[in-house]
Amino acid sequence: METIIEIGGVPYTFVTEDGATALRLDDKTTASNDTDLGTLNLPEVWLVTRSNGVPLFAVKPDICDKPFRILSAEKLYAEKIQWFEPLAGFYRERLWVNPESNVEGSEVYGAYRQHTWQSIIDFAIVDRPSLVYYRNLPGDWKKQPEGGAKYLLCLVEGDPYWTDGLGQIPFAVDTFRKYWEETHEVDSAIRKTSQTGLDWADGTLGGSDDGSKNVYDNFIIIRACLWASENFELVLEKRAMSGQRFGIGGATVASTVFKPASNVRLKTSIDAGLLAKYKTWGA
Repeated sequence: METIIEIGGVPYTFVTEDGATALRLDDKTTASNDTDLGTLNLPEVWLVTRSNGVPLFAVKPDICDKPFRILSAEKLYAEKIQWFEPLAGFYRERLWVNPESNVEGSEVYGAYRQHTWQSIIDFAIVDRPSLVYYRNLPGDWKKQPEGGAKYLLCLVEGDPYWTDGLGQIPFAVDTFRKYWEETHEVDSAIRKTSQTGLDWADGTLGGSDDGSKNVYDNFIIIRACLWASENFELVLEKRAMSGQRFGIGGATVASTVFKPASNVRLKTSIDAGLLAKYKTWGA
């Protein structure tokens, strides 16, 4: 199988055979671990593949990176590389996505759990007890059949994401609503949700230090909070206390009601201004 990818205006041909992919140059194929590169004009790209070698997408290496690699998605994930939050750690710009990613039945299509933003929203707006977002419980989106279904990668309307990153969305929406109902303040609720995300970084309370870093999970949490602030309405209702018909001393009860507006916040990366405003973690 041949895959032609244009990089820097130049088309390159990658050949996939027997579960491995190599770059074809001058009628030769060159694997990324070839140590005798001679005068070969290699593109500056990391090509990410399925475990069977089928190309999925490509990212641009950093200036200090090895300029040319062909590696599996599993290897890229192990190195914590991401391409969807430019200000988060381990960011590499995405250069190419296989056009067959949306073609049902193709080898590429099967690498992803296919989603739309609306399908993620449909899961996220369901009222659930907070504890069910604990790892492996029904709120753990990345493990649920209607969620990430244990896939490493999701494709959301043509854009690939790590599944565990998107899995932060339902947790963040639910947690933000809780804090918004308590504080009646959007900014406070976002910061509290962000801090809760740090506290539960690996799905267990205080169980991991990973959440203290500038990782994409924390950026997705802010995305989800901003989306929820624009797609839910805070409703304050004065209720009489028990035994009172008209509550001069009654309580104000807050609730959040879904009022769909836009999914733009979910699909938009966090800029420097929003990061400065809501960041609750160290470098």
